[in-house]
Amino acid sequence: MEFKRARLFDGVDPESGPYFDESRPRIDDQDERERLVEFLAHGGTAVVRAAGLAPDRLDASKGQVVPILTVTDGVWIWGQAQAYYLEQYGYGPDSEFYEYIKSRGYRADKVEKEVTAAALKFLRRSRNVRS
Repeated sequence: MEFKRARLFDGVDPESGPYFDESRPRIDDQDERERLVEFLAHGGTAVVRAAGLAPDRLDASKGQVVPILTVTDGVWIWGQAQAYYLEQYGYGPDSEFYEYIKSRGYRADKVEKEVTAAALKFLRRSRNVRS
């Protein structure tokens, strides 16, 4: 089973760290933001959970505030950090994922255990390919 993986950041600068590209959609409309946050933060089924929180990569002074949870709806895999950076900074999902979310009516299905197991295998395989 193949999945699409939503990109959180657009790149990583060796000195300043992760960043969002200027072409990344900014969501200023509050209603649109709420629909997207609902999808990103509450949709799909957990694939990988980690205890605790991660640091805010754009503002280290905020400390450990970013959720560490990866979910899937059976097609896409994304981290709930997407919802955090949307709520805090207005950065929407990358355009392909954003179009998918809209095409689904801002609804992310829950999936069966077999699908989450396949998503976990996909993540492990893609991590090994990058090494």
